[in-house]
Amino acid sequence: MNVKNSWRLIALSAMMLASASCGKDDSDDPAPDKLFGGEGNVLIETTVKNSDGASGQSYLQQIPQISSSVNMSQGIQIGFSATISTVGNDVFVFPEFGTAGKQSIVKYEHTPKGLKLAGEMQIIPNSYPVNLTKISEDKAYVPMYNLGKVLVINPKTLEKTGEIDLTEYAFNDSSADPAQGLLHDGYYYLPFDQIGANWMPYDEYRQVDVAVIDASSDKVVKVISEKASGLCFPTRPFLKDMIFVNEQGDIYVACAGYFGYNPEYVKSGFACISASKKEFDESKTWDISDTPIEGCDYKPATIYNCKYIGNGKVAAYVGVIELMGDNPYTARNSMAVMIDLNKKTIKKIEGVPYTDGHSVVIEYHGGEVLFSSFGVDKAGIFAYNPATEAVSHLMASSVNIAYLHFFE
Repeated sequence: MNVKNSWRLIALSAMMLASASCGKDDSDDPAPDKLFGGEGNVLIETTVKNSDGASGQSYLQQIPQISSSVNMSQGIQIGFSATISTVGNDVFVFPEFGTAGKQSIVKYEHTPKGLKLAGEMQIIPNSYPVNLTKISEDKAYVPMYNLGKVLVINPKTLEKTGEIDLTEYAFNDSSADPAQGLLHDGYYYLPFDQIGANWMPYDEYRQVDVAVIDASSDKVVKVISEKASGLCFPTRPFLKDMIFVNEQGDIYVACAGYFGYNPEYVKSGFACISASKKEFDESKTWDISDTPIEGCDYKPATIYNCKYIGNGKVAAYVGVIELMGDNPYTARNSMAVMIDLNKKTIKKIEGVPYTDGHSVVIEYHGGEVLFSSFGVDKAGIFAYNPATEAVSHLMASSVNIAYLHFFE
């Protein structure tokens, strides 16, 4: 496959690897006290993909700890590459992209002995609700990617209590593609991906749009835009940490750009919002595409995922365009790096294998950064110690690990 000529045709894989799931979904069991998904305080989503990389099955389960290897026998089958959101002990499972599978948001309650089915909310087919942000005990926001709206729901009962219409802010179609939002100081900052029919940003609209919403009134205060850098596609809608706040109160929005699919446009990086002014700070916005990666001969062509760990440091997976290969669904072109926002440097983390797009989880737990990786020779969960730069292989896996969460 010629990447330059074909990137538009395969762009969907960067957004969400979508396909129908098959087999029994245990969440259909109506028994009110039945527990699912195994015992433990660690929640993981695993994906068993087919050889084409664009189809397969995903499973949700609990495990006691990150060690040894994954036993999937207790897994609950969910939509392929389904998004997971957690709030306290509540687990929200979103439908897979498209019209295949269950068209509802399913809620589970975590217990150390298993997951208890706690509710289900039917949604408009193919509206694609992508994540959930808690606003208060009885209010949460759920962006609807394909509708260009935000559902306001009660997360306890899964009842709809309102909606925020964002369609007027869309460019060239009916949805601005609201992605992953962040609640900060009473305001909800919601980036718009603003993508076209090819699932990539519009060539004539390369900018970062973020709605600033008053969470007390559910009203849009304004939509701010950053146009000078050329960054676009702010946050991937199913990844929770690509928008974050640093110790100074600045909000950073990680922008994926064209996912390395367009070799003529590899801009990606971080757009910065001054929370006190609720405007972009162009002096702190950073296009990383011209920054060499220390420890290798590559430069980043995109950001696939990231996790802010403090003191200006961001653990991330960046995409290497030279490693894209013929099939973006299976290409291992994601490199684990440490990014310094203050010094504007990027350094490769040795010991974490290059991974594909199904395994780009990054969590910070117990003073270590945990990366999921589906490498050629090793796969599973890898721990990186930022102080010593040591890497260890904590848990082996023969399948992709797509989500990881630790219950307190």
